[in-house]
Amino acid sequence: MTRQDVLLIHGTWCNGENWSEFATELESRGFVVHAPSLRHHAAPSQGRSREDAQRVGKVGLLDFVADLEQLVATMNTPPIVIGHSLGALYAQLLAARVPTSGVVLLGPAPAAGIHALYPSMIRLWGRYLPQWLAGKPMYPVSWTPWEQLICNGQPPAIRQSYYRSLCAESGTAYRQMALWFLDPKRSARVDFSAVRAPVLVVTGSKDRCTMPQIGRTTATRYGQRGTYIELDGSDHMMTIGQYLPTTLAAIDTWLNTHSLVPEQA
Repeated sequence: MTRQDVLLIHGTWCNGENWSEFATELESRGFVVHAPSLRHHAAPSQGRSREDAQRVGKVGLLDFVADLEQLVATMNTPPIVIGHSLGALYAQLLAARVPTSGVVLLGPAPAAGIHALYPSMIRLWGRYLPQWLAGKPMYPVSWTPWEQLICNGQPPAIRQSYYRSLCAESGTAYRQMALWFLDPKRSARVDFSAVRAPVLVVTGSKDRCTMPQIGRTTATRYGQRGTYIELDGSDHMMTIGQYLPTTLAAIDTWLNTHSLVPEQA
């Protein structure tokens, strides 16, 4: 019997290795898990940080989505696509283009037209406006915003360990997302009606990076196909540490509801 594929799409400044424990949990449930690093997002441990930073700045949203489409074409089943943060926007753009079995959006970044001008988000992201406009790489956020606005609910050891894994991000992709009204391609526009699979949106009540209101609004865009869950006390990093079991429990319930659990699990 062909096993169900799952595609994990990481978020800003991250790479495929950041899914380590999350991916292991899904594999133990019987899924075939794919956790690629997006173009020019190699982990710092691979020694390509300088080279990647020089190249990633000009890569746009739809360039990353095209790479993911090529990967999906090699899979044996229409995947369950799970995206975190900016990866959740990629997940939606991808799911509107290829068949999927389900879509899970964890702390989703806003698609075009979804309000995102919240004070904490302006504090975090406004500093990168010059890089967006110039199409230059966004280097990892400084420590204080990281611990106060992104990883604000995790213990110090996890904050520090994850912070060391971060890499440069594309200013072009962020310009297309945050300043979507200036993008002639409308790269961040999601055709919600084209996503036919069930969609789960999970947010954290203490997320200051992508506010829960964004996830709530995103879920409504899918009508009856959308399910919204807010994790009490969780920050943006619901894929690791103390919030990982709660996040997985919410996903497990949704998978069972939609008969997406592998028979051998």
